[in-house]
Amino acid sequence: METNQYMDMFLDESHEHLQSLNDGLLGLEDNAEDLSILNEIFRNAHTLKGMSATMGYNKIAELTHEMEDVLDMLRKEQLAVTGDIIDTLFKCIDSLEQMIDNVANGDPEDLIDVSDLVAKLSSIMRGEKAAAAPAAETSKPAPAADSAPAVEASAAVAEGVPVELSDTEKNIITEAEKTGMHGIYLKVTLSESCLLKSARSYMVMNALEELGEVIRTIPPAEELEQEAFERSFEVILITGAEEEQIHDAVIGISEIETAETQIIKFGGSSAPAPAPTPAPAPVVEQKSASTSAATTPAPAPAPKPSAPANKSSGGGQQSAQANAAAQKKSHAGQSVRVDIEKLDTLMNLMGELVINKVRLEQIGQTHRLSELTETLEQMDRVTTDLQNIVMKVRMVPVSQVFNRFPRMVRDVTKELNKEINLTIEGEDTELDRTVIDEIGDPIMHLLRNSLDHGIEMPDEREAKGKPRIGEVGLIARHEGNNVVIMVTDDGKGIDPDIIRRKAVEKGLFSQEEVDAMPDADAVRIIFLPGFSTAEKISDISGRGVGMDVVKSKIESLSGQVDVETRVNEGSIFKIKLPLTLAIIQAMLVQVQNEIYAIPLASIDSTLSIQPSDISTVQNNEVIVLRGEIIPIIRMEESLMVPHVKDTKELFVVVVHAGDSKAGMVVDKLIGQQEIVIKTLGNLFMGLKMFSGATVLGDGKVALILDVATMLN
Repeated sequence: METNQYMDMFLDESHEHLQSLNDGLLGLEDNAEDLSILNEIFRNAHTLKGMSATMGYNKIAELTHEMEDVLDMLRKEQLAVTGDIIDTLFKCIDSLEQMIDNVANGDPEDLIDVSDLVAKLSSIMRGEKAAAAPAAETSKPAPAADSAPAVEASAAVAEGVPVELSDTEKNIITEAEKTGMHGIYLKVTLSESCLLKSARSYMVMNALEELGEVIRTIPPAEELEQEAFERSFEVILITGAEEEQIHDAVIGISEIETAETQIIKFGGSSAPAPAPTPAPAPVVEQKSASTSAATTPAPAPAPKPSAPANKSSGGGQQSAQANAAAQKKSHAGQSVRVDIEKLDTLMNLMGELVINKVRLEQIGQTHRLSELTETLEQMDRVTTDLQNIVMKVRMVPVSQVFNRFPRMVRDVTKELNKEINLTIEGEDTELDRTVIDEIGDPIMHLLRNSLDHGIEMPDEREAKGKPRIGEVGLIARHEGNNVVIMVTDDGKGIDPDIIRRKAVEKGLFSQEEVDAMPDADAVRIIFLPGFSTAEKISDISGRGVGMDVVKSKIESLSGQVDVETRVNEGSIFKIKLPLTLAIIQAMLVQVQNEIYAIPLASIDSTLSIQPSDISTVQNNEVIVLRGEIIPIIRMEESLMVPHVKDTKELFVVVVHAGDSKAGMVVDKLIGQQEIVIKTLGNLFMGLKMFSGATVLGDGKVALILDVATMLN
């Protein structure tokens, strides 16, 4: 069977399930008795197993099957959640991630040896079965369906439904009806020419679980995965969607011949008997990513847990969460996956449209064509709206980057024997995809720095009168046309005197130079290559490359990084990034016969001066602007532009990068313009003064100046 056409979908969804497994285990570690977390983890593992088996990756399926067995015993309270089990499951996730990465790279999945992990999982099950966990107390969540106490049989029957529902399924549907949901019976028939039946059943389940919660499949999940059925299979699900919506979602999948739906209604002498303990939330509230239901019916799950302790959450009432979850379900089918290359192509085409619009504007002004000018005004409105939409399509939440860090913090914290709580805020803040792809490593370095250098050992914190548990924050928010990302900690801070001493020891500065530095400048020495205050090199820090990598990477993204710190109070590392790197506003300037672009976000002001306005202070040329002394950069000399003619009047563009300011002396200010940034390519990678190039309206190429590099 040909499975290549499903490879991209398999890889994308596998990574999503692995991330969900990581998040779920972190939550379980903080709240071991929350059955809803275990149910969600089990579903993700079950889905990953089914997807892998369908695609023919038996090693991945084998490992996830063993994980599923352990998780099932935890759900049934035949095992108690322990640190050893959590650690083993985390190692399984790491191995699964490596195996899936191997598959993505075209390598065999079995390059990773998981036999030890499989043996460990088997030993966990064998060792704990004899000594099962004590019976649950009445205050604990209800056990899973398999281990739930027997429910008194109901006299009610499902009218017209050709399958017999269990009492548990009747109770689930009844409880769901109280919240406005309903049960639906669905029979799906595949076309006779369908060759990949398991893949089609997977796609059907995926579509259904965007609209509701599958509680049973006939035949069971394993048989669907193994294609042990003829042309049709049946599904029982809970949903708020109408029959027509369910039908359309399924029949739209290729090689589906028919999709027969029917709302489940109960008849008979009485309504279904209630469960011994009422279900605390409708089934639809707990979104399952499983391709199929478990082989045994599941009870209505408990409410979704609040965010784990290592993530901050807005909290809110359960009813609000239920409404949000239901609303999300109803709109989930309206989104589509789009290949990143298509988005890049769309942005390139948008860039070409902007360039041609500017060209037409220039033609209209040159030839004074009023009719063309009027048409261009309308075109300008349309292209601006189109550009905004294209930009929004490329925007993705920073949660795609932030989600990987709770697990990293957990592992580093255990390695350092510290007690640290990670709080995440603003994960819905959006950034351009090109920026998102690049900021993961800088944030990781800053977090590891706070964990290792910032937060003290628990006993040391207690001696200082601080809580034993250190607080590390990861915060994102919008500031104008920029996004600010902050890494905060309440640790020991950065002592400028220690930085000065280390800088002298490493030969980076003389004693006289560091003595003359303000504390803020002394602290910024940490961003220099090769600088570290660590007394010994470890796997986490000490090599002096982390903070230099952060600075260089952020500046390559046209951003800035700075630090604020107080001894024994903590530190705040602040990254400021542009929302997008594709289309920006810039000031076009002329230096002799050459035209350059300066990003508008880096410009403070522009002014006209005479040569006599330039003074010399300590062999450096400066101007005085509103009482402030500003050094000037003669662009003709810095850029080595051939001198053609002298000008009596000079223009100064005052720019900034961080706390640094300078005045760029140019020959002419052409004006503000929207430009499309084009990369220079590998041939010009060494030109540090330029961040890219743009095509002007007349077809000429103008280089874009990298202000941060020129000021440093």
